[in-house]
Amino acid sequence: MVDTYSNGRADSMANDRRTVLRTIGLAATSTGLVGTAGADSESDDPTDAGRDGTDDTLVTLPHGVATGDVTATTATVWGRTADAATVHVAYGHDGSFDDIGYGRTTVDAETDHTGHVRLEGLEPGTRYRYHVWATRAGTTYRPFRDGNGARGQTTEGEPGTERSNRNGRGPRGNDTAERGPRENPEAGGDAPLAGGDGAGDLLPDAIESGTFVTAPAPDDDASVTFAWSGDTWGYGDDPVEPPFPGLQTIAERQPDFFLYHGDTIYADAETPAGTITGQTPLDDALEIYRDKYKEMRDPPADVADRTGLRELLETTSVYTVWDDHEVVNNFAGPIEPLMPAGRRAFREYWPLDRDDGAEPGESNRFYDSFRWGSHVELFLIDTRQYRDPNVELESKTLLGATQLEWLKDALADSDATWKLLASPAPLGYPSDSWVTPADRTGYEAELLDLLEFVRTEPISNLVVVAGDVHKSVVGAFDPDDDGEFEFVEAIAGPLGAPAGEPDDLYPPLNPTEFFARGEYANFGTVDVDESGETLTIGIYDERGTEQFTETFRAADLDAGTGPEPPDRIESTFDEDGDGWLISQNGGSDRPVYRESGGNPGGHVSDEENQGGIAWYYHAPFKFLGDREAFYGGSLSFDLRQARTDRQFDAEPVEGGDVLLAGDGAKLVYEFRGPERTPGTEWTSFEVPLSADATWIDLTSQNPLATEERFRAVLGTLETLRIRGEYRSGDDTSFLDNVVLSR
Repeated sequence: MVDTYSNGRADSMANDRRTVLRTIGLAATSTGLVGTAGADSESDDPTDAGRDGTDDTLVTLPHGVATGDVTATTATVWGRTADAATVHVAYGHDGSFDDIGYGRTTVDAETDHTGHVRLEGLEPGTRYRYHVWATRAGTTYRPFRDGNGARGQTTEGEPGTERSNRNGRGPRGNDTAERGPRENPEAGGDAPLAGGDGAGDLLPDAIESGTFVTAPAPDDDASVTFAWSGDTWGYGDDPVEPPFPGLQTIAERQPDFFLYHGDTIYADAETPAGTITGQTPLDDALEIYRDKYKEMRDPPADVADRTGLRELLETTSVYTVWDDHEVVNNFAGPIEPLMPAGRRAFREYWPLDRDDGAEPGESNRFYDSFRWGSHVELFLIDTRQYRDPNVELESKTLLGATQLEWLKDALADSDATWKLLASPAPLGYPSDSWVTPADRTGYEAELLDLLEFVRTEPISNLVVVAGDVHKSVVGAFDPDDDGEFEFVEAIAGPLGAPAGEPDDLYPPLNPTEFFARGEYANFGTVDVDESGETLTIGIYDERGTEQFTETFRAADLDAGTGPEPPDRIESTFDEDGDGWLISQNGGSDRPVYRESGGNPGGHVSDEENQGGIAWYYHAPFKFLGDREAFYGGSLSFDLRQARTDRQFDAEPVEGGDVLLAGDGAKLVYEFRGPERTPGTEWTSFEVPLSADATWIDLTSQNPLATEERFRAVLGTLETLRIRGEYRSGDDTSFLDNVVLSR
């Protein structure tokens, strides 16, 4: 559910609470607030509450409330009680509260007393206010009409109670909101509650309230604005403690929704709730995770009086994404024994509703898409639960096959003007996820697959919003070097963790950097205008001071169908390093660019003093993808060395002199003859791209590549490497004029 446009007036909130209490028939007594009588009570007097023996004493909600995963017609309310209870939700149009809906769910220790209630049958593009309270008994409210005591909802399980779900598939159980006209005859009055005027003073503690706005209908040309950031509380030896001003600043901006973009807790950092480590017993981990979420909403008094999170969650709805610190630093789900406990706590403590086959808050599927009018669709992905470990593997996935195919299909099926991809870690900025050039153990092949799909489908107006790296960076990317951006990416955060200085964007994606700043707390905003023609990205510090803003037009990100396969792809290095990297070189991740001394013009170079380990120049994305059209063509380049003594033996190292990888196969080519190694002057090499040449297939029982195998590799080319080191010991190599031609 989405929360927006809170008026922030305490007197208005209190009046709303008084109104809803009158409407639902709660009363105050000398022993505190109590609920209505059970359904079998004959009395219409609200002061008779509890006379039938039921215990309707209100149970506190010590960690506030939240709404999340809003759609045009549904929303999910979250709350946590202090004890086993029935949680009640009443909701209606903000301001008038003239059409009251109701829902409930029971909670107990099994879910740490957290519960989720789905509100259904909502009106698109409408502001709602909701009120949440909890009772020890399972009775529901009884609305009053002109004081005559006409009953609305019934007790738990009473015949005639209507149930429905978001997709109209029938009964769902007791956590679904029940809708229908609920007249509020006293909305305009101010009659005192039963039990005396003193009850009004108890209301703020008795009932938790918030506001949200539903998404516009998919065919509604509506403007949309949201904020995003993440990374809160505790990090290594340098903790950042609450309150976090950025959370309050975002609440004051009243966005349509907040995207809480990962590391919502730091489970593995020192905070009063404890610390998760690799040695934490599994039986203890769940309680530590739960305590982390609780302290984010209600910190210990000796640390701070608040974090700012509850204020934000009461004034706007949230889409919550998880990243690594919800479990443990840089974890990979399939091999992490702590993952199930961390996942369970995340599901319990956020208002998630991303699986039509599950009750809200019960599904382990965290990826989904949410439509906001005709111009915006938000795609949330999970980069932790299904990923392979970040080690050197022949084939590796970040999203998992099922999620990757879902994402492709969802992007292709969307007719929204702007596609907003919420990736916890950036696509175009080095991290432990999509691209990790320093040690070449990233997930570049899967990223290339996704970007080729975006280019060829085509997927226009793709904007990535990311977090995780604790810097604010905005850039655009043209990986195929055709002069058109395939996507824009904006990174924001942290809100409550240390921040570092930004690094360069990932060169092989052919980036254009618009903004980069580190060492401060920050958040980002996205504003799409009513026409859908423009999207504006803003970056703000935690106090709301603008750091950067840029407006993009839909025409700027039209991926088109992609160019026809070119006849020639080249890197002459006359202007820059053109996105080339160095691989297998002890941590060096990019070559040195030299403006002169090439053959002719500029060139790239690298040196290494580890000896005996061949390193390679690694081609950028513009050389990769579907290159089957180049079968029968050639790869040419110029190489030279600083010295030519102490050459490697003739025995080939894996990778040969040229390596091509794709379709799960590796093909290598080795130079033959007396000039098989470069000299101290520029030496030109030309490699035939044909099975007629001697290409070795490293991944087949057939030692030589067949035409079928060769075409398959070129058709899904993931890697192109050119050997840079030919000498044992210290070496320096130079590369120029790389040309792929057909």
